[in-house]
Order: sequence, then structure tokens, then C-alpha cells
Amino acid sequence: MAETDASAYLLGRPSGKLAAPYQGADLAFGAARLDGQRIENGEFSHCTFANISFKEVDLRNSGFLNCVFIGCYFRRAELASSRFVGCRFFDCNFSHVAIKSCDFRHSSFRGCQLPFSEFRHSLPSQPNLREELARNLALESSRLGLSSESRQYRMTEIRAREGHLRAAIRGDSQWYKDHFDGLARMQAVAQLSASLCNRWLWGYGERAWVLVRNLLSLGLLIFPAMFFLLRDGLAHARRPDVRFQDAIYFSLQNILPAGIESDVSAVGVVARTVAGIESVLGVVAIALFASYVFRWSLHR
Repeated sequence: MAETDASAYLLGRPSGKLAAPYQGADLAFGAARLDGQRIENGEFSHCTFANISFKEVDLRNSGFLNCVFIGCYFRRAELASSRFVGCRFFDCNFSHVAIKSCDFRHSSFRGCQLPFSEFRHSLPSQPNLREELARNLALESSRLGLSSESRQYRMTEIRAREGHLRAAIRGDSQWYKDHFDGLARMQAVAQLSASLCNRWLWGYGERAWVLVRNLLSLGLLIFPAMFFLLRDGLAHARRPDVRFQDAIYFSLQNILPAGIESDVSAVGVVARTVAGIESVLGVVAIALFASYVFRWSLHR
């Protein structure tokens, strides 16, 4: 982050010294090394930590409320049973950090991120807070070029949003009852339905195999069965009857852009309509798959 942005978090806060019993409020701590130390039962509120080295620190049962961490070094630190509520982390290093039963509600990250494998069990349990934090970490992971981490946080964000919408529909708590009236609840139903359709049809755009599976199901089973039922509206070039395997070839000819030719043509109005719908679905599926491949190549 820019130097002017970093200095803004130091304004109006007198300097403090990081030492036992590790407590403070409305203070600024800068350029200190706590490497390898054990910090237990610390309590800080509305403090700024700038260029602090927490390398291999064992931080336990401590609380940080509305604190700012700028350029801090947490490499191989262990954060256990600690609270970072409403905190902001700028350009920090969390390489090989261990996170155990911590609380990061309402916190945000910029220019840094937490490893998903370590942080997944410390994400907020509330679906709306979990969604917000996972979205933030997905974006920051993407900006740092960590495509796998970004994808995992992205999927967590989506699942958390679906959980949030389900809770809103059911009115799981008084908060949901107060914030989701009849109209808002109907909107939640529509949003959840759209998200589930996105999952079933093409895996939120993150799982290409879901799209391929659905395309094969349409081309090899669903549409061939429909064409076989509508075989009176189909004509074969070399014989009077249309068999199921003919319906399969005709279906693949419609759904795939090129490469497959069949001796079947649609002559009935309904059969032509179904063939047109299948062709449109095939074009859409191919476009979505191309979009997935393009995004995947950008992150390689």
C-alpha cells in the first residue's frame, strides 16, 4: 500500500512498547522484533502495528479489537484461540502460519491472504460473515496470483451465501426475521434457486467436468430419448424407420458444432423445434466451456 495510506493509521496514536503483559489501547507500535516469543492473554484495542516481526511467535488466548497490521511478518507463527475482530491487515506475510480456533469476524485483508488449508476452520460460523470474509480473501488471493487458493475461497463464499439465503428463507434467527420480510424472503428464494441452477448446470463456472457431464447427458440420453419419441417427425435418408441409435447421432449432430453427420433430418414442426433448442444449448455450452478454458489459461 502507499506510504501516505500507511501513515494515516498512525496519526493521533502515541507510540507504545510491545512488552509483557502485552496490553494497550489507542497506541501505535512500530519496528519491533518479537521473533520466537510467546504472547499469551494479550489484549489490544484500536492499535496500529507497523513493521512488526511476529516470526515464529506463539500467540495464544489474545484479543485484538479494531487493530491495524501494516507490513507485519507472521512467518511460521502459531495463532491459537485468539480473536482478531474488526482488524485490517495490509501487506503482511503469513507464510507457513498455523491458525487454530481463531476468530477473524469483520476483519479484512489487502495485499496479503491467509492459507486456505490453515484458515478454513477459523472462518466465521455465521453464513453472511463467512461469505464476506471468503470473498475478500478470494479477491486478494487472485491478485497475488494464487489461483488455487482463490478458487477454494470462492467456493467457500458461494456455499456460505447459499447458507445465508437458506437461513433467510427459513427465518433461522430473530436477525433474519427482522431483516427478511415477505418480499425480501421471496427475493432470497429466487437468488438461492439461481445459485443452485448455476451449481447443477456448470459448477459455478469453476468445475468444467460438470458442464461436460451435462452436455453428454443432453446429447447422449435426454435429447435422443425425446427424438425417439418424436420419430414420426424425423426422416431417415436410407430407410423408412428411425432407430434409437439414429436419434443419438442426430442429437450429437445438433449439439456439437461440427464433426458428426447423421442420415436423419427433422421434418415435423415439434421435432424441428426440439432440434433448434438443442442446437442453441450446444452453442451456449461450448461458449461456457471456452470461457472456462480462457480463464484457466490466464491463471496458469
